[in-house]
Amino acid sequence: MKKITKSLSFAIFTIVIILAICPKSFANLEVREYLEGKFPAIFIIYLSSLEDLDEYEKEFIDLLEKTPAAEQRIFAREVYEEGFSLELLERLKLREQPKRVVKPFLKVAYPGQDKQTIRGNPIFVFGCTYPSPEVKVTVNGVEAERFDYRTGNFLTLVEVPEGMEFPIKVTANINGEEVSLERTVRYEPFWKEMPSTPLAIHPISVQPRQDQILRKGDLLKVNIQGSPAAEAVFRIGNNEKEIKMEEIKSLITSFSGKGIYQGSYLIKDSDVPSTGKTAPQVITIILRRGSEQISRELPGKVTFSSGNPPQVVEVGGERTRFYRIIDDSPVLPGSTLGGGSWLTQVINFDLLPETRFRISGRAGEYWRFKLRTENYLIHQENVQEMPVERIKTNPTLSEITLREDKRGTEIRFHNYKHSPFIIEDEPRQLKLILYEVKYSENVIIRGESSSVKAIEITPYPEEQLSGVIEISIKLNHLLAGFNYYWDGSDLVISLRKLPDILKSNPLQDKIIVIDPGHGGDSNGAIGPGDIHEKTVVLEIGKYLQKILTERGARVLMTRSLDENISLQKRTDIALEHQADLFISIHANAHAEGADALNYHGHMTLYNHIYNEKLAEIILDNLARKTGLPKTKVWERSDLAVLRQTQVPAVMVETAFLMHPEDNWYLLQPEYQQELALGIANGITEYFLNLISPQYKENSITTLDRDRIYQ
Repeated sequence: MKKITKSLSFAIFTIVIILAICPKSFANLEVREYLEGKFPAIFIIYLSSLEDLDEYEKEFIDLLEKTPAAEQRIFAREVYEEGFSLELLERLKLREQPKRVVKPFLKVAYPGQDKQTIRGNPIFVFGCTYPSPEVKVTVNGVEAERFDYRTGNFLTLVEVPEGMEFPIKVTANINGEEVSLERTVRYEPFWKEMPSTPLAIHPISVQPRQDQILRKGDLLKVNIQGSPAAEAVFRIGNNEKEIKMEEIKSLITSFSGKGIYQGSYLIKDSDVPSTGKTAPQVITIILRRGSEQISRELPGKVTFSSGNPPQVVEVGGERTRFYRIIDDSPVLPGSTLGGGSWLTQVINFDLLPETRFRISGRAGEYWRFKLRTENYLIHQENVQEMPVERIKTNPTLSEITLREDKRGTEIRFHNYKHSPFIIEDEPRQLKLILYEVKYSENVIIRGESSSVKAIEITPYPEEQLSGVIEISIKLNHLLAGFNYYWDGSDLVISLRKLPDILKSNPLQDKIIVIDPGHGGDSNGAIGPGDIHEKTVVLEIGKYLQKILTERGARVLMTRSLDENISLQKRTDIALEHQADLFISIHANAHAEGADALNYHGHMTLYNHIYNEKLAEIILDNLARKTGLPKTKVWERSDLAVLRQTQVPAVMVETAFLMHPEDNWYLLQPEYQQELALGIANGITEYFLNLISPQYKENSITTLDRDRIYQ
């Protein structure tokens, strides 16, 4: 027994001496030296938290070295954030073991049904199957162009012949076992060229399709589609005069082909009666080639109006959308607002109730009016006709008053109610264009504001445009929101005060509304499996709420459950709480025929120009956080949740749900947090930019950014 004790003591003494002489051996092995050359630098930083390696940790590193890089990151991050555990080692061992799969499952998300008609080509085919490197997915016998074995999500493009039932067969194979799903699709493009013979005029692709009322100086524009390489003319009413139409040689859209004919007629004095208007007149199209001739009456007739007596309409109800007619762009097949031959564009500015317009004509169900040289349309249901005796002379702009309080600045234009106006916003300026107003050279400007640098008034020369005044409200700081309304007989523009911002904690006490898109009956974009947009964006929204709250913000969610929330209620929440920011979160989807393989990543959208910088900052921070590409910052005036002007607002399309590289971030909780963190960093940088004296392209330094985001 004494001999055993002496031997044990000697062994322990020997081990102690060896450890003292060789401090980098066994338990004290330097982890960085052991990791060198085995992993990327970022993973070495994560794994260095192991400090001294024991035999289990060494086994873990040896197994991790053989693991694909995408999965290395997951395990390395977990070591860094949660520490090493034997359970983690067992998980890695299980991952290395071959998986027994009897038969792979397969879900095809798109095309989602059999005998589906598609309007774009090529068609994208995406879905999910068993997540394994051994799985092979083919579509019509060709291997899928994108497959992420970590999730089993796949995406590929297939060219579809036109006008036939075309089979789409998707197959997933693993170790010789396979499963297949079949769909048929039919490609019918939105527009295609008509055959040369027999000579024909398209029954639908003709314009105008609804009745038009025009005045002297207006242009009647006629578009048709017919057989290519023919002569086209049109006649108005019983007039035998033929007005020549030209065939467009090359289309300036994504369409290709021939057979689009355009013609126009300028309304003359002789066409218009001295008072009232003519009866509706038929527009007849004639198409000729050699001895062949065909004709067709257009669905829309034209009436010529004198404009005497004048007509005035007044906007009723709530704030109203209206549309600008784009005079210099051809319209190809399909209908336009009012059924005329003009492209129309929604204006990102709402008309106030009780605004009055002198009507210049009509297009189908829309009244037509002119501001400056531009023509606009407003739907008949949004206005009511005014009696002639209530038409007043133009008001005179003689006084402007500024008043500042703790909420911001009120700019009052006295005695201007009812007359039309438009507001155009810029980052440091509001431009107000007043119509049907008289200008006084002795305009009095009373009061002052710390927000307003200057008010510049420019009347248009009478010989060019009568009764139009442009007012530039130049600001000392970036625009943080504005509103406009009638108050008594005055027009009031209110400018929101810039919020108090601490450079050390820019989100402190900021009220931020997070709007996870869709919900309830609205699924949003289709996911490759059973998880769709409404679920994904809610999770991202919750992570974003947590991050912003931890940074000191007061966060409101438009929804925290899977429920229906109206678009109006979403924005009302921001307005009721006087939010400092409104962020609507979405996951993107492609339109049919898009390059779904190569066009993917992050996108941000805004409505008003003063929010463009906010959209750019968030996009930059998302790309910086994830490494996914930036698609674009997009101005969209048709998005309901971005229409209000009082609160800075953007929509964030976090990534494309159908793309395997993107949906790895969208469907994995760890990376949903990464997306939320990218948005949060963008929000933080936006508030820092509001107080930056150097508001240029790069007003926030890397040092500032790193300090704030820690």
